[in-house]
Amino acid sequence: MATIDIVQNILNNLVFWSFLILILGGCLAASWLLVRLAGVSSDDMSNFVNKLSLIGFPVGVIALITIGAGLFLWSTMVEPEPKFIDKYPTFDLITIVCLCILGLVLILRPIKDFRFGAFISLAIGLLGAGLLVFLGAESVKLLSVVFLILFFVIYLSIKIFEDLYLLVAEVLSSPLISVIVGILCIIQGVLQLLGFSIGGIISLFLP
Repeated sequence: MATIDIVQNILNNLVFWSFLILILGGCLAASWLLVRLAGVSSDDMSNFVNKLSLIGFPVGVIALITIGAGLFLWSTMVEPEPKFIDKYPTFDLITIVCLCILGLVLILRPIKDFRFGAFISLAIGLLGAGLLVFLGAESVKLLSVVFLILFFVIYLSIKIFEDLYLLVAEVLSSPLISVIVGILCIIQGVLQLLGFSIGGIISLFLP
């Protein structure tokens, strides 16, 4: 029971402090703006922003976990919609969208050049060859053929997904998109702190 209470408190705190995650993550996402303000040729500032992107990775993970925490808490309430809204009035669809995009931006920025296809293919190829050795195979040619077949079949199978991932990562980690997402998240976080939301403000102008 104690463990359940601890997990429940963690989830509640993640949702409650979502405004802080948005503000901190937004500042990290908009750090490209620092390069523009300091001058694009500033190597020191570029290195500083690159280091910030490493800090942004765990913040991005936390942002995505916060979405899961909010949805989980919503699903566990007896009357989820009214109770959840009363308890977390600013954790709305806009907040979820901001956290989702922010999480992807912060996670993909430091790993946008990582090609997981070759890594996965290599791992599966070695695993297959290792399994044959475990089963008693001793032929080097057989092990080599199995490794190569597994490597190329797996690599070609996931190449299209890897290309799509690299495209999305390149777009979301671009300076312009990062800055726009960062600024929007900062605004939403500050509004949350004040008890408001971009969604609530937009609804005031709708008929």
